[in-house]
Amino acid sequence: MQAHAIPDPLLRSRVYGFLAWAFGAPDAGLAGDLAAAWREIGPPLLALGDDSARAARTRLGAALDELDPAGLERAYLACFGYAISKDCPPYETEYGQSHVFQKAHQLADIAGFYRAFGLEPAAHSHDRLDALSAELEFMQFLCMKEAYGTARGHAAERLAVGREAQGKFLHEHLGRWVFGFTQRLAARAAGTVYADLARLLETFLGTELASLGLAPADVAGPNVLSDAVDVGRCGGCRPDDPGVAAECGG
Repeated sequence: MQAHAIPDPLLRSRVYGFLAWAFGAPDAGLAGDLAAAWREIGPPLLALGDDSARAARTRLGAALDELDPAGLERAYLACFGYAISKDCPPYETEYGQSHVFQKAHQLADIAGFYRAFGLEPAAHSHDRLDALSAELEFMQFLCMKEAYGTARGHAAERLAVGREAQGKFLHEHLGRWVFGFTQRLAARAAGTVYADLARLLETFLGTELASLGLAPADVAGPNVLSDAVDVGRCGGCRPDDPGVAAECGG
């Protein structure tokens, strides 16, 4: 792996889970829970990225400690609104898919990844399968499976299946559109916690792709056409939630 990548699959799982949680719609307890989770995963991330990225993570820690539920909700609505944002929509198929049939095909491919690992939308969730939080949660699940398999001494061939899926999903989906999203979000979210969350997501996924010899895709901005396909997401679990395996069928 690259010098600045994170080799520990359990830590990678926790970072993906934190980000999935952070980019989901906030509830009353999210602000405090994010601050508590950051105190555990923040220190190991300090070596990632350049000075600017590390400064953003320092700001993020301070902002999370001071954040209250009302402030987080205001920031979320300012960035994403009540409907799908046209400036920085947190949905994969809102990027580079100019036709509704392309979007449907991409959604079907994402669903295929989830089903291959026994994942189904959570009954209480009404978000789309291509939501940023859902795709990050899927990566959390794959990394958690790798960590579990490594701890249990699973055969190298079995572990390789999960690692291959991680690289394939990053290459074909998450890494294909997120960098366009983070650039737009950082501009729109200036002065809010989401600007630093965007920088964390950008830096972390950059190291993930680099560790696999992949480069971020250059994807067009949000589509002019936006025919949403209403499907569910793959979970709803929070970082380090012991119910994640049961929820996701892992």
